[in-house]
Amino acid sequence: MKWLRVGLEIVGAASLLVGMALVAWIVYGNSSDKVNKATRKDAQFILNGSGLSTNQDYKIISSYESSRSLTGDHLDYYCIELPKFEVAEWAKEEWQNLPEQNPILAAALQLAVNDARQQGGDCIPSAEEANSTAMKLMFLQVVLHSRQATAADIILYDPQKRRLFYVSFKT
Repeated sequence: MKWLRVGLEIVGAASLLVGMALVAWIVYGNSSDKVNKATRKDAQFILNGSGLSTNQDYKIISSYESSRSLTGDHLDYYCIELPKFEVAEWAKEEWQNLPEQNPILAAALQLAVNDARQQGGDCIPSAEEANSTAMKLMFLQVVLHSRQATAADIILYDPQKRRLFYVSFKT
């Protein structure tokens, strides 16, 4: 019986240490922002998710990936030079050419681009440019709480500059 108790104490102490190490890794291990560190492979999810061809010579101009809080709060953006805007058939209906008329989605777009620009995303278009006829727009997702966007993944394409912009946030 004594050995069982000692064994359980050892297992308990080891579990406590592993748990503390896991918490420290979650809190401190993901605490640094990544500025202009994205690779082509890192940005490939944007092209895949928006139905754009990955078989082209795209270049990442600028990127920012913030650290994540325990609840997943973050702000990320990518500016990508994209020579061809070839959209897969399944995604053609997702892309818009007109300014966003839904006030909730327009507010989410404004919040996303303003936050990205505030974080140093000079390559990100202004809110006025982003919600204009000059841009193609795709909302991958928008999460609402009390009719306010608390999270969104938004993709924009500027045909004149041939640039793709991705902004993701969660507050």
